[in-house]
Amino acid sequence: MASKLSEPYGSSLPWAEPSWYTGRPSPYYKESHRRLRDAVRSWCEENIAQHTDAWNEAGRVDPEIYTKCAQAGLLVPIAFGKSIPPQWAKYPIISSIKPEEWDGFHDFVLWDELIRAGGLASVFIGLVVGAPPLLKFASQQLQDKIFPEILSGEKRICLAVTEPDAGSDVRGIKTTAELTPDGKHYIVNGSKKWITNGMFSDYFMTTVRAPNTSGAAGISMLLIPRSEGLKTRKLDVIAGPLSATTYVTFEDVKVPVEFLIGAEGQGFKQTMVNFNHERLWIAFQALRGCRIALHDAFAWALKREAFGKTLIEQAVVRNKFGNMGRQVEALQAWTEQIVYELENLSDADGARLLGGATALLKVESGMVCKYVAEECLKIMGGLGLTKTGQGARIESFYRAVPSFVVPGGSEDVLIDLGVREALKLHGLAQKGKGAKL
Repeated sequence: MASKLSEPYGSSLPWAEPSWYTGRPSPYYKESHRRLRDAVRSWCEENIAQHTDAWNEAGRVDPEIYTKCAQAGLLVPIAFGKSIPPQWAKYPIISSIKPEEWDGFHDFVLWDELIRAGGLASVFIGLVVGAPPLLKFASQQLQDKIFPEILSGEKRICLAVTEPDAGSDVRGIKTTAELTPDGKHYIVNGSKKWITNGMFSDYFMTTVRAPNTSGAAGISMLLIPRSEGLKTRKLDVIAGPLSATTYVTFEDVKVPVEFLIGAEGQGFKQTMVNFNHERLWIAFQALRGCRIALHDAFAWALKREAFGKTLIEQAVVRNKFGNMGRQVEALQAWTEQIVYELENLSDADGARLLGGATALLKVESGMVCKYVAEECLKIMGGLGLTKTGQGARIESFYRAVPSFVVPGGSEDVLIDLGVREALKLHGLAQKGKGAKL
């Protein structure tokens, strides 16, 4: 039986919204996804959109917004995604969606609308990448202490992996954690760089190395509270100030052994699992960034006249839009496919089967962003270089493109990883071990 069209939502300009927003049928989205979309957009328009310019000028988001987000029910799904534990259901979830109902497509919708609002998404990067290791690998005692603080908006968390000399090569980290003679504390020394949200964080989910070790086997993960010896210094980055990108130094920082995440020597594995989550989340950001740019470029092309006719009447401009549209829709379809697969696989199978694919998806996200940002800037002309007015969002997106390309692993490293993971699965299938899930 043919599916009925639903009510369209948002912009009707080509490719400015996902196809299901336009009312066309989709196998992935249902009533609760539409309800969530409406609720997040309304909340962001009321609490975010009018403040983003002032926040950018001030160089930081109003600290009170974090508490408002907690009260609105945003922090629980941002922290846990599709794995919301029942014990944290006492905290609100936006649109009153039950924890057991929340799935990967709710995640996608939530982030699509948060990113559309501008400004706010960068506030949550630390929570997005810092909370999953706490949930998946930390002791229940530590979870019971930390989660109430961060889910209430009282405190913030970030992930501290990258170092001045160790980016994509996580095995190369040098920050050390040495156990005290009484076995009650670790003493941490070293530095981390490009740590998003670090300036305002109270907890640092940190990869550390046992002294006199090398390679992956010596790496552990510690949750380090902001305390004596931990210093943060703001780094100015190309995308702007709201991400609060930070240089972190640890000078004899004393951390209770109870803050060890899982077991010693498991930090590299824990980091790699977390990267899959981060890379998918980057694809979410990239898609909405492209759609915002397409919306604004289309709106301009429909009214801007050059050589006696509007830009959209010129074949060369339509060719630009067609090429952008096909790439964005292909990226959307691939993202939805991976979200669907993750929704129907166990966490272990999802990591085993989709790590390489997620790495390649993240690469494709960056490449599509680069293409769309440049083409939209060309269509806008001088307006695309201006931080105010009709081209402001495209100018901002153009500057932000490296934020989709660099974090989560460089293109060359991830392409190689994608091929190696694909060959690994092929080898298992040939041996008869991977043919069936």
